[in-house]
Amino acid sequence: MGAGRGRARRAASVVVPPQRAVIDELGERIRAALTPDLLKDEYRDNPRPYAGHCYVASEVYYHLRGGKEAGLKAVGLEHEGAQHWWLEDNLGNVIDLTSEQFATSVPYERGRGRGFLTKQPSKRAQTVIDRLS
Repeated sequence: MGAGRGRARRAASVVVPPQRAVIDELGERIRAALTPDLLKDEYRDNPRPYAGHCYVASEVYYHLRGGKEAGLKAVGLEHEGAQHWWLEDNLGNVIDLTSEQFATSVPYERGRGRGFLTKQPSKRAQTVIDRLS
């Protein structure tokens, strides 16, 4: 009986890295609404689609899916010389609507929880939300 409990304890302590969630229909609609006018100046000439859109895309998804109450949290890190934002759900699934902007895989396991700059949708996020209405 003691051996069984030990195995259960060891199994429970195994850390499973977060997985990238499949982009759902809302995520696809958000991606389609991301346009160059939403970008900050330093991203406007970047040839990669979605470069510079990670914060806004994550913020829009967060607000439209119910935010903290729905088990979502904003996460980020510096990757390839730029700050990158995505969401994680309460199961540890990664929701990254703009990962294609990078040449290399994002090391999601190194991300840290963050808060958005505003409690309500930012001006840029509200623009996307309005486009989806």
